Order: sequence, then structure tokens, then C-alpha cells
Amino acid sequence: FLGAVRGGPSDGRLSGVARRALAGRVLGVRLPPALVLGWHQAFARRPRSLGTTARLALPLLLIVVAMSAWTTIDRFHRSPERIGLPTALTVRADAGLTDRDARALLESDPEVAAAYPGVEVAALVPGQTATIALRGLGTRAEPYPYALAEGRAARGPDEAVAGQGLLDLLDVRVGDWVRMTVGDHPQILHIVGRSIEPENAGRVVSTSLDTLRENDPGLRPSLYQLRLDPGADPHEVADRLTAAGPGRLDVHTVTNPADGLSALRGVVLGLIAVLALIGLVELLTAIGGAVREGERDLLALKAIGLSPRQITAITVTATGCTALAAVLLGTALGLPLAHWLIDAQGRSSGIGAGIAQSPSAGLLVLFGAAAVLGAAGLAALPAARAARRRLADTLSAVA
Repeated sequence: FLGAVRGGPSDGRLSGVARRALAGRVLGVRLPPALVLGWHQAFARRPRSLGTTARLALPLLLIVVAMSAWTTIDRFHRSPERIGLPTALTVRADAGLTDRDARALLESDPEVAAAYPGVEVAALVPGQTATIALRGLGTRAEPYPYALAEGRAARGPDEAVAGQGLLDLLDVRVGDWVRMTVGDHPQILHIVGRSIEPENAGRVVSTSLDTLRENDPGLRPSLYQLRLDPGADPHEVADRLTAAGPGRLDVHTVTNPADGLSALRGVVLGLIAVLALIGLVELLTAIGGAVREGERDLLALKAIGLSPRQITAITVTATGCTALAAVLLGTALGLPLAHWLIDAQGRSSGIGAGIAQSPSAGLLVLFGAAAVLGAAGLAALPAARAARRRLADTLSAVA
């Protein structure tokens, strides 16, 4: 029998592990014959097995990339603070309000967690004709919660963080010093971190308001960024603040750039559906090959007393093992590829790398289980039909 079962190495025999498992036990564990022979049928012929696994893994890999894109877009909506939007409202106060009065008025709302005073001015840098955005947000006592992808927060004098677009524009790195001009005042800042900046193509350098005041002591806040309590509705808070300071506060919600990406979710779903269809076609092709391979071994399997159910289980196991190998390969390659593609897009747009988000482990396990169980289920019917073929049909197929 061992020489009659095809699908093994070049000499037509099962491996030593497979022979011991078929005869009894491996490492003290008794294995069903269908499991041993199914595994052997799936992986014994390496060139063919690797080709089948690679063809199945390709659409699965692309599905993992699409799932990562979906998860990243969803992260933009659910956790905007992780992509450089920790605040939900921008408020500009009337010139008649002092900084203390404005902050007291803003923080009197029960759902305002913090109000960060700040300014944003246009600055010129050497060798560039276009201006960049220089921000002074928060104070050293109450620092603004920037989303950092590299380096550390700006804590000391003359320290700042910058977006990827600014670093690329000036050809500098974290740790370098940059010189710029704000009006008639030169400003030299030490870049100690890279922040995720979704605005102004990332051409933003941010420091504390205290740092800018050292260069211009008369500088007053021109805006306030409001961080709200979790679950607070920005529109309701904005309405309350407008009513609390009639004519003295100009309140606007912070625009989330992910709002323009909502339409991409439909594209991602359509892409996943097309890739799933391609994977289904490849799977049906692999099942057909496994069934035809099993037909040549049918006489030998029946000769040793295996029932049609056991013979069916061999093909189902072989298909499931191949699908499992494809899922593991597709996931292992798809996750780093998705991170690279999404971060490359982030770098090119100026937002910067570090925005990619992988699907949760539970979702990946569910995806893999669905693929393997679906493959086994699709293989069950044709394998059962082949296992119950008449002896004359089997002999004609072998011939």
C-alpha cells in the first residue's frame, strides 16, 4: 500500500513520519489515517504544493492589505487624537477678552476637558519662497498633546516638533536645528520629534506658546484648541459656548481629513469581494486537482479497508491544510506589506509614516478560520462523490 499511494516523494513512498503515523503513533499521539494521508497529499509533492499554496495566498494577501486599509480609515474616525487631532473645537476669542477670561469662559463648560491657548503664523525659511506654518500651542505647564511618530515631545526652551512635510521640505531630521523668520523676528528651533500632521501637507513646525513668547513677549493667544471629554458631541458643545459668549467667541469644529475618505470604504469592500471571488476560483481549481489526485489512489485506499467517509476526509484534510498554509503565508506577508504601502502614502502626502493600523488579532483569526473552514466545506461534496464511485469507473479513471 505504501508504494501504491501516490503524491509522495519521487520514489512514490510516504515519508518516515507519515509511515509511522499511518501505522500507529507519532510522539505518542495516535493520528487518524485520514489526517496523515490528507497532510501527505497536500504537501508531499513540493513544486505542485508550493504553486497551489502561492496561488491561493496571493488573493488572501491582498485581502489582508485591504483589511488594513479599512482598519486605518476606521482608526481615523474613532481615534482622531492618534493621527494628530487631539482637539475637537477651535475657538477664536474677541479682542476684548483677556486670556484668563477667555480660558475661564471656555473651561466653564462641563464637557471641555482642556483649553490650549495658541497662535499660528506664517514663517519663512532660508532657501524657500513658500511659507510654512509655525504653531505655538499649549504651555510648558499644560503641553499640547501632539501625536508623535518619532522622537519626543517638546518640553524645553526652543524645542519643537515638525511634520513630515516640513522635514522633507528642509531636508532635515529629528535632532537638527532650523532657522526661520516670523515677521521681523528670527526664530531658531531644535526639532526633537516628528508629529503626525494631517494639515498643510505636513509643512508645520509646532512648539509651545511660551517658546514663542520668549522671542516676542507681547504675543497673545489668537485661538484656543479645545479637548473634549470622551463621548461629548462637538456640535452641542459649540452651541453652548456660542450661547455663553454671545458675539465674543467664534467656535468651529475641527475638520477630520478622514471624513473625505468615507467613500473609500465602499471601494475597499468591492475590492475585498473581487479578491474573494478570485480566491474562490483558485480554490475550486485546487479542489478539482485534489479530487483527481485522489481518484488514482482510490483503489489502494479501498484495498486497505478505508471507508468512503475516510477517503472523503483525506481530500477534505488536504484542501484544509493547503488553505491553512495559504492563510498563514498571506497574513505573514500581507501585514508588513500593508504597513509599508500605507506609511509610504502617508510620507508622500506629508502626514508622515506611523499611521498604518493592522486588523485586530480576533479579526485575523476569524478571517483565517472562515477561509480554512470554507475551503474544507467546498471540498466535501466533490470528494464524497469521488469516494463513492463504482469500481468500474475508478478503473477507467486510473487507466
